[in-house]
This record gives sequence, structure tokens and C-alpha cells, in this order.
Amino acid sequence: MKFIISGGVFLSGLLLAVPAAGQDSSSVTDMTYHSKVLFLPAIGASPETGFLFGAVVVPQFKLGDSGQNTRSSSVFISAIYTLKKQILVSVLPNIIFPNELWVLNGNHYVNYFPTDYWGVGPYTDNNDRITALYTQINLEQSVLRHVGEGLFVGPYIRWSRLANVKFKNKDGERISAPSVRGATGSTSAGLGWISRIDLRNSIMTPASNYYLEFSFLVNPAWRAATNVYTTYKVDGRKYFNLSGDGRSVLAMQGLFRLIAGDPPFYDMSMIGGDMINRGYYEGRYRDQNAGQVQIEWRQHAIWRLGFTLFAGSGEVWHRFNELSLGNYKWTAGAGLRLNLNPGDPTNLRIDFGLSKESTGFYIQFGEAF
Repeated sequence: MKFIISGGVFLSGLLLAVPAAGQDSSSVTDMTYHSKVLFLPAIGASPETGFLFGAVVVPQFKLGDSGQNTRSSSVFISAIYTLKKQILVSVLPNIIFPNELWVLNGNHYVNYFPTDYWGVGPYTDNNDRITALYTQINLEQSVLRHVGEGLFVGPYIRWSRLANVKFKNKDGERISAPSVRGATGSTSAGLGWISRIDLRNSIMTPASNYYLEFSFLVNPAWRAATNVYTTYKVDGRKYFNLSGDGRSVLAMQGLFRLIAGDPPFYDMSMIGGDMINRGYYEGRYRDQNAGQVQIEWRQHAIWRLGFTLFAGSGEVWHRFNELSLGNYKWTAGAGLRLNLNPGDPTNLRIDFGLSKESTGFYIQFGEAF
């Protein structure tokens, strides 16, 4: 289970004070940007965490002589505890240089994260569920250069360590580690590349245009590295502004993650979560590769309120010659939206997702994609 402050930058919880970090709402009333520090409680829910609570500190600022055409920089600093006895501490910098010539994104966290585990493959049974308990340290940083209209490219690095790994059965009794890579701990160190086209009209509440990202990360046999593998990811999103004013939007996403080599179990490709195929516990199905798609209709209703209808599908597989669409996973659901900041639309979302074997209830900040 990866820490949830997402896809790019993600926050697992409801920020009860706005404006949203990373969005410059001061420009609505004042041409001069004013730096600020937000101190926010965090409350939320998901099947992976249960209800969660904690605190978030978000400094917002602009570097140097950044003007109105440069989005504000921010740093998410959070500490969260969940009712499933998980502890999540993170620092997520999003630093934007003047004229957006350079963008630095980071994802640094330390988690103690008991999580459910069913094994590997598309045919695991609900009765296979056990609990994995571990501490994870993750350091991830990208440096992207603006090279064209909406186009950013650059390298990123990631170091991740899984330690103190234990497993328990449904009754909470300690059991032997399953025969899977990373079951006794793991260290990965990788170097990768990101190419991203982002022409969305908004990061937090997109209503038009598209987003496309391709990335790969090579985890070679560095000293102390325990797993050698390469991940490839393609994330494409398209938004149709049906009403012309952002009040009715049709959004679509395709997400594909492929792995060559020997990844540890916690870094395999997974189905589900709070961002895509809502209704499946993230990691309910995992394997070398995963392909997922989803579609969502977002409709404003009255005042600051709106609703959504969504559906998704996906599958995991080990080798391409083993891929079968006869057992694909599907989800469907609906949600409510509350716009917390009319001057720069930022939604609180409450979603209920249903799959053919489970359900999920989510309270999150910002759209799923």
C-alpha cells in the first residue's frame, strides 16, 4: 500500500481549511501574491485505512520574481493516524520556478502500515486474506524541465525500504511469511524518467483538455538493493466540458503499469484504491502488470453541491500470454461533491464504490483524477 497523498501529489483526508495548496487563489482579488502557511486538520476514510485523522501544515509561496502565470509552490507536511493503527508521516514538496521553467515534485514518507494481503495473481480468493505489517521508508524526487506547450520532461530517483515485516492471520495470530519476494524485507533504489503533457485547465478540478504521462524507473542491482526490476507507467486522462462552463464534465482515464524483473510484493502493480476502480481494496489483486480504465460524469447541482456517477474496470496479469479478459474486475459507484473554494474550484468528494465482491467508502480532498 503506497501512502495516499496522490497519483502525482495526493492527500488522504479532508482539508478543513481552504484555499487548496498549490493553487493561487490570492490572484482573484489581489495582483500581488502573498505567501501563507496553512495549518489544517485532516479527516478522511478509505477501506485501506478506515477513518483517519491528523494534522497538515502547508506553506504556500512563489519563488523569486514569479508572476501571475506561475502557479504557487507548496510543501505538504502531514502526520496521520488511522483506526487500523497505521501511522503515516510525509513531506511532499511541489516547487515551481519562475515561468514554470522547472518543476520539482517529491514524495517522501515514513509509514507503519498494517495492510490486507491476498497473494499474487488475478484468481486469489477472499479466504486467502492475511495481514502484512511493516515499516516503509520512501524517498522520491523528480526534476522536470518545461520544453514546450504543456510538456515537461526530466529524471526522477526513488529509494524505498521495507523493514520489520510480519504477517498475521484473520485471528491476529503471528504466522510464517508467505513465499513471495519482499516478505522478509526489501530495499529498492532506482533512477527513472518522466515525460508529461499537462494541458488541463485545473489541477484540482479539471474540466477540459487532457493529461498524458509516460514514466519508467530502473531498479538495478545497486549495492544493498534486494530486488532488480523496471517499471513502466502510462497515465492518460481526457476531459469533455459538456456544458461549456465546467458544470457538466465527462472524464475518462486509462492507467497501465508494467513491470519487468522481480519486484517485491508491496511494489507490484495493483487494482483498486481511492483513485481508480473505487470499490476494490488497493492491492486486493496484484501482479507484475495491471491495466485499468474508468469513466466519470461530474455534474453541478445547486449552490456548491454536485454529484458524480462513475464506473471502471481492470485486470492484473503475470505474462502477456496469460492475460485473459474473461475474469476482468469491474466497479461502479456514485458520489457527492462540495466545492470548498468557489474562487478556485476545489472539491471535497464523498464516494461509494461497488465491485462484484466488495464495497468502498471514501472521503477525500480533490477529484480522483
